[in-house]
Amino acid sequence: MNSKWVVRGLFVLGVAMMSGPGLLADTSDEAIAERLAPVGSVCLQGQDCGTAAAEEQAEADAESGGGEADGASLYASTGCAACHDSGAAGAPELGDSQAWSARLEQGTEALYQSVFEGKGAMPARGGSSASDEEIEAVVDYMVAEAE
Repeated sequence: MNSKWVVRGLFVLGVAMMSGPGLLADTSDEAIAERLAPVGSVCLQGQDCGTAAAEEQAEADAESGGGEADGASLYASTGCAACHDSGAAGAPELGDSQAWSARLEQGTEALYQSVFEGKGAMPARGGSSASDEEIEAVVDYMVAEAE
């Protein structure tokens, strides 16, 4: 007799556990549509992909002379600060003249190449998609801070 109640209890518990999450889920059309919405999109080379406005702005900046790269803001936005503010992975810290002295002796062209190709723990281009002009502006900014 006792085993019959145990089996029934386990059965009821199992049914309750399996149906519980379904009872708590929001089943409105909006909630379902939100859960089924795509999380991204695929953009193939040659397609516009929403970059036309950014390209037009870049062209307008270049024509007006406002397209000059700002090393200080690029330093923060391209991820350089992540390592060069703290010295992570042996990166010379921004403004540390002693750490930069041997590098500065090589000249700025050698520094540009180090960033373009990567050096030590730093990946090529510092892991960013910055243009050559932007990378050079960041290097120039970092050199100025070290001098």
